[in-house]
Amino acid sequence: MELKGKAALVTGGATGIGRATVLRLARAGASSVAINYRSAKAEAEKLAAEVRQMGGQALCVNADVKRDEQVRQMVQKIADDFGRLDILVNNAGITRWVDLCDLESLSDEVWDEILDVNVKGAFRCTRAAAKLLAQNEGVVVNVSSISGIVWFASTNAMIVWLPTPLATHERTVFAWKSLMSNSTQEIALLPWTTPSYSVRFTRFALRYPTFSVSIVKSTS
Repeated sequence: MELKGKAALVTGGATGIGRATVLRLARAGASSVAINYRSAKAEAEKLAAEVRQMGGQALCVNADVKRDEQVRQMVQKIADDFGRLDILVNNAGITRWVDLCDLESLSDEVWDEILDVNVKGAFRCTRAAAKLLAQNEGVVVNVSSISGIVWFASTNAMIVWLPTPLATHERTVFAWKSLMSNSTQEIALLPWTTPSYSVRFTRFALRYPTFSVSIVKSTS
C-alpha cells in the first residue's frame, strides 16, 4: 500500500482502531495525518509524536463530531495546515452496554447519543470534507461493524448497536452516489467488535472502491 504524498484525517484517532489506523497510514507513507480526538488529548499527542518519528507530519485536532461547527473548523484547520485531504476515515463511535432484557435502560437519550455520534457524526465529517476531498479524487472510509449484516448473540448491546451499522451502510450508499459527481469515493468497513485490537490493512486503492482489513489482537 503506497500513500506517498497523501493527507489523511482519522476521527476518533487517538485510541483503539483509530490509533492503529493512524499508524498504518503513516507506515504506508502518508505524508500528513490529522488525529481527531474529543477527550483523549494526551493519547493523541503521544500518537502524533510517533507519526513524526516515522517522518510524517501529524496534526492533533480537538473536535466533537456531534458539533457541526467544530467539524467544519477541523476540516478548515487541515486545509490550512496540509493544503489537501485525500483520505477521511470516519472512525469515531460510541456504544452503551445494556442487558438485552432491560429495555428501560435503552432511553431516548441513549438512542439519540449513539445515532448522533455514529451516524450523523460520520455524515457531518463527510459533508464538511467533501469539497476538499474532491480536489484530489479522495476517498471516505466509514468504519462500521459486522453487526450490520451478521447477528451477534455475544454482544449485550446488539439491540441498540444494530441500527447504527445498518444506518451507516445505507448512508454510505447514499453519500457515495451523491459524491461520485465530485470524484470522491466512499467505502464502509465492517470490523468485528474489538476491545483492544489493531488494524492491518491488506488492500487499499485510492482510485477504486476496494478496501479490506483484517482485525488482529494487539500484542501490547
